[in-house]
Amino acid sequence: MSGSTASATSKSSSGLVLHHLELSRSNRILFLLEELQVPYEVKHYKRDPVTRLAGDDLKQIHPLGRSPVLTDGELTIIETNAIIEHLLLHYYDPSRVSLGPKLGQKTQESIDVAAWIQFSEASIMLHGIPLFYVIKGGAATQDGSAGVEKVCARGIKADLAYVEETLKKDGGQLVKGHDFTAADCAMLYSIDMIGHILETRSEQWRSNLGLDIGLATKQWMDKCFERPAFQAALRKEGIPEGQNDWLASFFNGASSSSSSSSQQQQKKRSRKSLFRPCIDLHEGVVKQIVGGTLTDTDSTLRTNFVATHSPAHFASLYRQHGLTGGHVIKLGPRNDEAAASAVAAWPRGLHVGGGINGDNAKEWLEKGAEKVIVTSYLFPQCKFSLERLQELSASVGKENLVVDVSCRKKGSKWTVAMNRWQDMTDMEVNKQSLDLLADHCSEFLIHAADVEGLCQGIDQELVEKLGEWVTISTTYAGGARHLGDLELVDRLSGGKVDLTFGSALDIFGGKGVTLEELVRWNSSA
Repeated sequence: MSGSTASATSKSSSGLVLHHLELSRSNRILFLLEELQVPYEVKHYKRDPVTRLAGDDLKQIHPLGRSPVLTDGELTIIETNAIIEHLLLHYYDPSRVSLGPKLGQKTQESIDVAAWIQFSEASIMLHGIPLFYVIKGGAATQDGSAGVEKVCARGIKADLAYVEETLKKDGGQLVKGHDFTAADCAMLYSIDMIGHILETRSEQWRSNLGLDIGLATKQWMDKCFERPAFQAALRKEGIPEGQNDWLASFFNGASSSSSSSSQQQQKKRSRKSLFRPCIDLHEGVVKQIVGGTLTDTDSTLRTNFVATHSPAHFASLYRQHGLTGGHVIKLGPRNDEAAASAVAAWPRGLHVGGGINGDNAKEWLEKGAEKVIVTSYLFPQCKFSLERLQELSASVGKENLVVDVSCRKKGSKWTVAMNRWQDMTDMEVNKQSLDLLADHCSEFLIHAADVEGLCQGIDQELVEKLGEWVTISTTYAGGARHLGDLELVDRLSGGKVDLTFGSALDIFGGKGVTLEELVRWNSSA
């Protein structure tokens, strides 16, 4: 998917154009340009919502599709530190703005500015990015005991200690004698990136690895955040007034305050969110469908993927990798044979839903389903029937029953939707309704129908609420794009909600996440 480009309001009489990829190292250059107070133009590039990479449009400027890129008339400058050096050598006027010593002078302070600029990339980011991918790839542990975590943490620990000691020794200044220099612009992004990475982990994890942002460093960061140029850079990035976290969206919307809350949950948690597989059936074939387009006619149907493999193939694949708790959903008629073949390929390994009622629920258990999933049967004429739930639970056993609480958002509330998510019921999804249902079933399956199949991100608010409300096993489905969304569900729910991937998963033609990555994540739980 190509990102869209748009120019910023400032036009450049100097010929400077910053090709700026959202949520990237390019933020440093925005900050520096604002400090330099030189005219420039910004061309914005969006990340692909699934892969989180730059689109093809940026590759027209940089062959690798990376940012930042600065064009200065006929010149093209790539790589963050090369851009910083170019700007300082050719656009820094100490008579107009105060950014410390100029580069290239034979003085210790000039050398220190250059050294800190290099340190921001060649030390801090060099050590931080591998740890980020260890966590993102699911190889991190809850307590920081893995060898790869210890190796990555060693360099970061030394880097953070060096920064903290320097700031303490020199009165909160990175470059002695100067309250703020271009080095601060470069270093702020790197330290803040590490801080966000650490906020995703538990206190025990950080303590065991000896990783923390020191007090002097935090005070220095706060001073940088308050600068008018930094605030102006935030607005150029598109962050609204009153919000000061330039990396929150990169970390899936987890701001410092929400991360702190999640850390408190993590202390109390007894489990980690897991990946749960799915097999969605339509007309007897495994498909991935945009949930809100599924109606009684095919005219509105939007399909992301149609499998050439049988349902049994996917069931066998899940069985091979020990992926439990998966659901087989029959989306409409003519799916019974396909569902039966999946269940036969993994007896007592899958849950079956779609058209389940009091007459056929036991039959599916006898065919080999581990559990049956029920929704519409509980809502005759779209009104909840506690009597039907009680009877079904007594018939098949509470331990064998999953209630599908799939829902759509109306205003600030979520309402249970049935009949392929087209009909709204009289039940609001909240703590009270989930507690009532939990008395008669062993698990919830919750599709966020409004985002199902779109690969545009999970319903974060709903997941966070589910983490507060649910008391039994719960699987959320809808909008998952990449492994970061599983990390996000884990944080927001405190490990109480599991996640299903559909259209973003490689076995369903997606490019956002691989089955191998998800198996590895589950293995580390």
